[in-house]
Amino acid sequence: MQKKIIALAVAGLASTAAFAQSNVQIYGVVDVGYTRYSSSDTSALKSRNALDSGLQSGSRIGFRGTEDLGNGLKASFVLEYGIGVDTGAGLTGPARQSFLALSNSYGTVAAGRQYTPQYGLVSKLDPFGAGTTGDVTYGRGVYGMGAAAVPTTIRLNNLVAYVSPNFSGFNVIAGYTADGLGDEDNTAKGAKSADAKIWAINPNYSNGPLFVGLNYHQVKIDAAGYKDRVWDLGASYDFGVVKLAGVYGQIKNDNVGVVLLGAPGGDNSKAKQWMVGATVPVGAAGNVLVSYSRNKIDSDFAAADGAKASKWALGYTHSLSKRTNLYAVYSKISTNTEAEGSFSVKGGAAIGGGADDYTSGLNLGIRHQF
Repeated sequence: MQKKIIALAVAGLASTAAFAQSNVQIYGVVDVGYTRYSSSDTSALKSRNALDSGLQSGSRIGFRGTEDLGNGLKASFVLEYGIGVDTGAGLTGPARQSFLALSNSYGTVAAGRQYTPQYGLVSKLDPFGAGTTGDVTYGRGVYGMGAAAVPTTIRLNNLVAYVSPNFSGFNVIAGYTADGLGDEDNTAKGAKSADAKIWAINPNYSNGPLFVGLNYHQVKIDAAGYKDRVWDLGASYDFGVVKLAGVYGQIKNDNVGVVLLGAPGGDNSKAKQWMVGATVPVGAAGNVLVSYSRNKIDSDFAAADGAKASKWALGYTHSLSKRTNLYAVYSKISTNTEAEGSFSVKGGAAIGGGADDYTSGLNLGIRHQF
């Protein structure tokens, strides 16, 4: 349960007058564990044994608040930053999330740095919740996110998003950003913009044990002649004794020479990707997690055509309380020659190969949420 705090504990976030009318919370995750990564795809790396932070969920600290503006209108904000439990690093990198929103009976409009609708859909269906070495998403997995050239994109800058109310289980998330990967640049008159313009739509339906979701988004950079079209369709059903989930998607890129999930692209390059998984309850406190995912490249460029990567993962989580759990996960990635070195169970794989290309991973850890 996230803990409410008095205004003085976060006085730097807003004025005293604002706190008199607001509900402000501090929340976070402390996650740390043992990792072993081995079997470098290019045989360039020794096995790695380490104590790492943020394995199941990124360790973080965040602030969120709401204010009732009257007549059914509310203002809210989220400011969230990563932390390194293993090294003591504080507020690592850019904000994980940072946005301001207005809500009423017609829905919510939020502006700032936010998660992509695609990531929201895929992480909901992934039995590992896009966490641990079992993560299905590219970086630790094989399922590409965001864009062909930047397949680890799960958050967007400058995003204006709309979340509809729930209508008998159905809702829609839509968003647009004038530059989702950076900050909007100045563009000379007569020149094409170098900004990554992205729009997305994500309808979802949930009814008891059934969930179905669809994502579609486009990425366009005029100056580079770059364009992606991405879609994902997924569903899950909870039978009680087992929860089954699956997702299928495609990333289509029309730009000659772009790197597409590890393989050089060409005209009409397409990544076809899918995942099937299951969550099996064990007693009142445990869950066995299993997934299998695959990615295949079709391209007019002969050197890229047929690149394949697949991954299977097996794990177990055990709740010690509502906020604290233990986890143990093992995963393995397999690639063919065209995709060699471009995927990793650790994260940080360089597109085209060359960094952190481990194909076997083990995580043993503990996570506390507050």
